[in-house]
Amino acid sequence: MVKEFDSVDHFMKTVFPDIESYLQNASLSAKRSDLDTLAYSELERNFKLFIVRNYSKDLDEYIDREARHAGKEAMKDLLLSTISITLSVSDESSRKLSENDYLISLRNIINNTKL
Repeated sequence: MVKEFDSVDHFMKTVFPDIESYLQNASLSAKRSDLDTLAYSELERNFKLFIVRNYSKDLDEYIDREARHAGKEAMKDLLLSTISITLSVSDESSRKLSENDYLISLRNIINNTKL
C-alpha cells in the first residue's frame, strides 16, 4: 500500500490532525525544548491509529492471506507494534526519511503554533 503526501508537514497533519491543540496542551506542562520529542512520540501513536482506521480491512486481508496459522488479533498487534513513522517513507528522490526529518518539521510546526 502506497500513500503519497506533498510534504512531511502534510503527512503529520493528516495523521495527527489535532497536533496544534496537542502542542498547546503539552506546552502547559512541558518545556518548549521538549515539545518536539513529546509530539514525535504522539505522532507515532497517531500513525498506528491512522493505519487501523484507514487500512483495517487491508490488514485483515493480509493476515488472512499470509498468517492463517496464527491468531488474527495477535498478528495484528504484532504488525502494529513493528510500525514506525519511518516505515518505507521516502521523498521524491527516493531518499528514506529519518527521525530528524520529522523533528525538523515538528520544530517548524511548534514555532508556528501560538503556545
